[in-house]
Amino acid sequence: MKRSLKPGKTAKGISLEILQSLHHLFDAIPVPGAKAGIGISSMSLKESTFKTSRNSATLLELEKHLRFLTDLLESLMKMDRSNISSGLKDDVERLSKDLESISSNLKSKSSGGRVRRFLERKKDEDDLPTFAQNIKAALDRFHLCQILRQEQELRFGVRIPALSTLHLLTSRCTTERSVAVMSLPRAHSAAYDSSREDTLLSCLEGTRVPILAEIISWFESTESGTPPVYWLMGLAGIGKSTIAKTVAERVDENGILGGSFFFSRSDARLRDPNLVFPTLAFQLAQFDNEFKNVIGEAARQDPTLGHKKPLAQFKGLILEPLGEHATHPRTTLIILDALDECEEQGAATILQVLLSHITQLPFLRILITSRPEPHISSVFDEARNHAKRILHDIQASLIEEDIRHYIRSQLREIPKRLGLHMGTDWATEGEINTLVEKSGKLFIFAATSIRFIGDARVRDPRGHLRLILDTQLTKESEATPYSQLDSLYVGVLRNSLSDSNRKAVVKRFQTVVGSIVLLRQPLPLGSLARFLQYELDDVDTVLLHLRSVIIPPATLDEAPHIYHPSFRDFITDPSRCSLPDFVIVALPDQELRHALRCFDLMARFLKRDIAGILDFSLLNSEVKGLEEKVRGGLSAEVQYACRYWASHLSCVEFGEKRTVEALCRNLDGRGAPMGDASQFILAHRDGDKGEVVEAQWPPNSSTMMGHSGPVVSVVFSPNGLRLLSGSWDETLCLWDAISGVYIATLQGHSHWVSLVAFSPDGLWLASGSYDHTICLWDAMSGAQIATLQGHSGCISLLAFSCNGLQLVSGSDCCTLCLWDATSGAYIATLQGHSNLVTSVAFSPDSLWLVSGSDNTLCLWDAVLGVHIATLQGHSNWIFSVSFSSDGHTLISQSHSETFAWDLRSQPLQLVPTSIPRAPPSTISHSSLFNSEVGGWIQAMDSEDNVAHICYIPPHYHSSTTVQASSLATQPWIAIGCADGHVIIVDPQDHPFVHGHEGVVTFS
Repeated sequence: MKRSLKPGKTAKGISLEILQSLHHLFDAIPVPGAKAGIGISSMSLKESTFKTSRNSATLLELEKHLRFLTDLLESLMKMDRSNISSGLKDDVERLSKDLESISSNLKSKSSGGRVRRFLERKKDEDDLPTFAQNIKAALDRFHLCQILRQEQELRFGVRIPALSTLHLLTSRCTTERSVAVMSLPRAHSAAYDSSREDTLLSCLEGTRVPILAEIISWFESTESGTPPVYWLMGLAGIGKSTIAKTVAERVDENGILGGSFFFSRSDARLRDPNLVFPTLAFQLAQFDNEFKNVIGEAARQDPTLGHKKPLAQFKGLILEPLGEHATHPRTTLIILDALDECEEQGAATILQVLLSHITQLPFLRILITSRPEPHISSVFDEARNHAKRILHDIQASLIEEDIRHYIRSQLREIPKRLGLHMGTDWATEGEINTLVEKSGKLFIFAATSIRFIGDARVRDPRGHLRLILDTQLTKESEATPYSQLDSLYVGVLRNSLSDSNRKAVVKRFQTVVGSIVLLRQPLPLGSLARFLQYELDDVDTVLLHLRSVIIPPATLDEAPHIYHPSFRDFITDPSRCSLPDFVIVALPDQELRHALRCFDLMARFLKRDIAGILDFSLLNSEVKGLEEKVRGGLSAEVQYACRYWASHLSCVEFGEKRTVEALCRNLDGRGAPMGDASQFILAHRDGDKGEVVEAQWPPNSSTMMGHSGPVVSVVFSPNGLRLLSGSWDETLCLWDAISGVYIATLQGHSHWVSLVAFSPDGLWLASGSYDHTICLWDAMSGAQIATLQGHSGCISLLAFSCNGLQLVSGSDCCTLCLWDATSGAYIATLQGHSNLVTSVAFSPDSLWLVSGSDNTLCLWDAVLGVHIATLQGHSNWIFSVSFSSDGHTLISQSHSETFAWDLRSQPLQLVPTSIPRAPPSTISHSSLFNSEVGGWIQAMDSEDNVAHICYIPPHYHSSTTVQASSLATQPWIAIGCADGHVIIVDPQDHPFVHGHEGVVTFS
């Protein structure tokens, strides 16, 4: 039953009256369980509250929500019980319970006598906004459940129980956030417990007790002055990473390790500063569900956060989400180990970001370990909010006891591991003391000694122990902190030499170990052998003799890794390694060999559609399993070549002629891209010295080869990213205009191609031919859409309307044809000229079309193809027609005249008018100026100033076509040449020249 509301009521009275009527409506609707579901009339926001409340805005807002609820219940009341779905019944019952909960909450606040209720009336008034918000929330929830259920029923054809709808909504939001978190770029092997191949070790039980206790005490401290950052600094090999991993294990056992990033110089992702904060954000999201919600929401709202600079990453993914939206009762630890192995500038940036902002997240504490590198120390020196411990300054006796305990326990295990019957105390106390003394404060000496002594290949622990003990220091190395470690490494290298064929052993060592040290990214064993062009057995032999310093891979898919960075430091420093044959230095010759090998691999294995996708119209995001397809088509060594050839080449000295010649010999004959690289090198070198002069890539012109006949038409796509060329070889070629990379060849004509055009949105292509036809193409897939027939001569004109819906074509038979560009359907033949039509243009609104011929213009209805008017006034052939941007003025140009026509006048007439010009810095148009000895490409700016760009020899320019890009930001000029080449020239990079007598840009 409907209770009418009396007119003239105030907001207070109306709200109260609506409240009093809702209880009856719930009783009347045909939904069991909703009956008397809410006693809103008795919700002791008392009548006096409504009558005396001064918050009119709140009452009006409440009235709106209550009226919506009234209309909803009245609609339900009219429904037949049999037509109410179970889902709707569930939703109504839930709404009833929500409102009843609101009622109960208010009733609990309104108990007491009249005096107390009168005194608390002001508090009741303060509850009104909350009451209104709660009513709105209940209605929004009901409405949203209905929308979601309808969507699910339409999609799956089944009814979803209402009680699961809210769960579905929550799950959807949670899923979106989880997907956003999972999409963050990260280093997968950064965590302390990851399955990385350079396995991290933990402290032996009973060692490092004082420093571990100090770190744990700092972390657990609740004192207000406790610094949020702890810096553990020490020399290489002193055991920083081992301590960091042990702390990580212990804190993780207690469930308070938020994240860890263990840097490694040997892995590109583990030294990349741009992956640190996204990786930590991902780990924090896995650590805590509340963190996941707020970090996931931030990443969902801005999917680019993970690809921004470190400061923006930290603020967007960690500081703002956790600082504004997250609370955490327990202190959480983040560990950054071996920060010195991160890229130098990146390490300093990460430190600056953390030290500047970490105090805003009081529940986070950061443990950082590193060597005392200047770029790290300088940042810490400028900050005050950190604790610092210099590991090599710890009392020597404490470190000695830890190393002694480690050596003694490990020596006892060696006979068991090797299956030897030597007893557990086979090493004497004196020998152990000597090892401890040689170790000094460096745990890496002790660890390397144990691996060398326990070499399973040799199975001679006594002999290897004696080699270490008998090694004597040279006078030059006695004063250095790494003297004993260096002597140990020298002993390991000498032991790897065989008595025979030393020269071959050294060469294999330099090649294999040199590549492990110098390659930008570790390669799996099988790929490493193929990259080096070595037999797998030769690589295995080298690694077998160096097991104490290089981790041998267990399978062909794993990469060999150096055990500790100190060995890399030693082997690349001639002042530390006393064996000159084993010193590995990044010489230009070695970098050149690696660069040439990269070129060789790319030339041999790269091909079009290497992943076997077949459908070129698909975006990467639309290809299922793209990463697996790419991995299947590209081996690890080829992927390495694609990524790092430039890095190796940048280290090559071009000052020697033999370097340039070696590059060109390798590049020539390897296809168009490699040939272009060779031509680029030769074009930019000094003829006498062979030096390559400094130049940027891409240079001021690039040549694309794909046609076998003269290129007679070129056009840029509207966004400037693609270039389309048409040739007398009866084909079209689509190119990437930025890189010059070939994309596709389009075949469909039976005679020479005469013209090509892009639609305004860049999605469609059109081509005209000497076979009297026009072809329409899909620009994304290259598929032919339609062949348009209607002309009796060669196609000489093509133009899309500004809205892309019409296409006009002209031929040498003096007629134009109008087509539907979306379907290829014929619209009309436009007849009105008595000579060849030379130019056409559509008005900006695509309603009018103008065409120019000898000395006449014709104006047409572009939709129906009806002739409107013929305009006369020119004394010469018209070569250009265009409309003003507002469509009110028509501009026509002949070789000697420029006319403006006012299209608003009746009849149409010539009027004096100023023609807008582009900024002087832009290229207005370009053309080819021919002479008997060749031609010049000319560019004219908006002031008609002419500058020669480059000279074209006669054999190029006999059929040359020129097209300027329409983008001011990319003022390129495309040149189609008679030999089938397509050349792109950037006049901003190219020096404007006058009077050169030779080929300027291309060979």
